[in-house]
Amino acid sequence: MAGTVHLDDITTPNGRGQRQIGGSALYFALAAAPHAPVHLNAIVGSDAEAELRQTLAGLPVDLHGLVVSPRPTFRWHAVHDFERWVAETVAEEPGCDAEWRPHLTPESAHAEVLFLGSMRPALQCEVLAQSSARLIAADSMTCFTGPEREAVLEVVSGCDVVFLNGAELGSLVPEAPDWEAAARSLRGRGRLRAVVVKGGPLGATLVTDSTLVERPPAPVERVLDPTGAGDAVAGGFLGLCAAAERDDDGFFDTALQEGLSRAAATIGTFGTEGLRRLAVGAP
Repeated sequence: MAGTVHLDDITTPNGRGQRQIGGSALYFALAAAPHAPVHLNAIVGSDAEAELRQTLAGLPVDLHGLVVSPRPTFRWHAVHDFERWVAETVAEEPGCDAEWRPHLTPESAHAEVLFLGSMRPALQCEVLAQSSARLIAADSMTCFTGPEREAVLEVVSGCDVVFLNGAELGSLVPEAPDWEAAARSLRGRGRLRAVVVKGGPLGATLVTDSTLVERPPAPVERVLDPTGAGDAVAGGFLGLCAAAERDDDGFFDTALQEGLSRAAATIGTFGTEGLRRLAVGAP
């Protein structure tokens, strides 16, 4: 997989987490690794390298594709709104992120499954060009699906599955009357076969050529921090596909349920604590 490693300062209605190691690469790896080995490709500053390695210790995550920069790790300051279920960026400290250009290791390039974490679509396209995966999936954000719509659509065309929420679908397909119509309109674009529509507290919906399946969220006692939940959905989904060696529409529903269970572990704690405990089988 290729994605980001960040340090997050997160405020929610239920508390605050400071300097949490996160990013799409880490959340995805923690969710997928219990099912299948993960080859992680990303950049991290030397200020957070030890935390990243410690968080992934004991799991089958190959870090040969990790670039370590002397510059600081990207830092994200955000506030989660639990009424609208959106994260508002307060400030960003880009750090070393702008340095990174993807150069997949041979193991990554030949992996059977590829996930493109949310990042600039130009970088996602660079990764796509280096991969021979049979099952390819991607995520994105509204800061890309709107301003860089055509580039994101190019990425979508190179994927089998995309993970997007309603707002991202709306900005990617602005002519569609609603998210369902937007998701349906994307099917058949290039190799795309399925759209997983992330609904936050409503769970997720799987849209394929033959089905539209709505799945409720896995139960959680209390939502503390939704950061990384979407990447956990993708990690559980694709990790199970890799383990089962299945990428047919009929299996995607089962994979989605696993993704939602990983998301539930994510949102019940601040940062990656809950997801890591589930990954290593800790109580």
